[in-house]
Amino acid sequence: MMIDQVFKQACEVIKVIEEAGGEAFIVGGSVRDYLSGREVNDIDIATSESPQRIQEIFDKVIPVGIEHGTVIVRHQGESYEVTTYRVEGGYEDYRHPDKVNFVDDIKLDLARRDFTMNAIAMSRNGELIDPYLGYESIKKKSIQAVGNPLERFREDPLRMMRAVRFASQLSFTIDSETKSALEEMSGLLACISIERIAIETEKLFSGKDYKLGLQLLEDSALQKHLPIFKGFQFQEDYPKAILYTWHEIIAFYTFSHSEISVEAFVNHWKLSNATKRKSEHLLSGLKIYENEKKVTPWLVYQLNEGSFASFERVCLALYDECDGLQNSMRRTKKDLIIHHRKELHFQAKDLISLFPARPKGPWISEWLEAIEYEVVTERIENNYEKIKEWVKSWNPPARN
Repeated sequence: MMIDQVFKQACEVIKVIEEAGGEAFIVGGSVRDYLSGREVNDIDIATSESPQRIQEIFDKVIPVGIEHGTVIVRHQGESYEVTTYRVEGGYEDYRHPDKVNFVDDIKLDLARRDFTMNAIAMSRNGELIDPYLGYESIKKKSIQAVGNPLERFREDPLRMMRAVRFASQLSFTIDSETKSALEEMSGLLACISIERIAIETEKLFSGKDYKLGLQLLEDSALQKHLPIFKGFQFQEDYPKAILYTWHEIIAFYTFSHSEISVEAFVNHWKLSNATKRKSEHLLSGLKIYENEKKVTPWLVYQLNEGSFASFERVCLALYDECDGLQNSMRRTKKDLIIHHRKELHFQAKDLISLFPARPKGPWISEWLEAIEYEVVTERIENNYEKIKEWVKSWNPPARN
């Protein structure tokens, strides 16, 4: 098999190892993606050489997980994770092996992997080492556990979420034995940290066949162990389009289910404050868009330009016709009268001086937002005197 140019530099790393007396292969997801015609991203290498020997062979080595046999080799500006062939024993914490033994046989190393499609090694000449017929699984578009699926899922229950995520990303089916084991072992997902589950869940939603993935979550009972989602009927709650990030997912579901808050999502899934801010930002935009179902200056003013793509995706997930939303928003943004509150010709100090007897409080921000709205929607001119007259005539009751 002719090897693709995408592996050129990785093959150079392998050649150096071979010339030093060792053996090495490209392994994992990059081989799977290459054989299935998908874009190849991170390239991992497995080797017969110890981490210490790899450190001797190469000048630039980062010992990221040396106790488990993994180092990062830097070569021509690229990073390659190089791991010594190993077998593992015992998974008391359902994640890390209790012991790791280095071996010199690539087939023994492949035996510890999760699914047959991920248990293929490729030489720098394109030869496949495929003891579990992973290439056949890829051609059949089938997700099949290596060996006994009950054992694979007991070792690391997150593999069940990975199976469902791969089904979503690759549009593969889960073979019957693996699916039965997934259903039987689903309760073990409760042993896995929510942070690890969150990573797989986000990837599932971004898969081209995400509806299949969500259906599998429901069918397998994995859904029962997912915060917030455990009470959903996914058949009734499908997004109409792919959602790529947690803040898009949260905005979609909190808009669709008003009884669920952004804060609840973030807290239960232990997500970052940045995700919370982005979710709330999108949700506020959705509430504005809901009123008129079109791009307005006020909507564009309230959203930062970096969120336009996410906003369009969430709208596509909610509504049938939202194509071209980003372009419309960018055109509208160019024509805005102001782009930020500081561009107003009437500021907080002007409000305070206009009403010196009124104690400072939330009313200042509320009034400034009202002024922003009038200016952005071109109801009044961004002119100090005109805004001042408008404020005087408007003058609602003070709210402290």
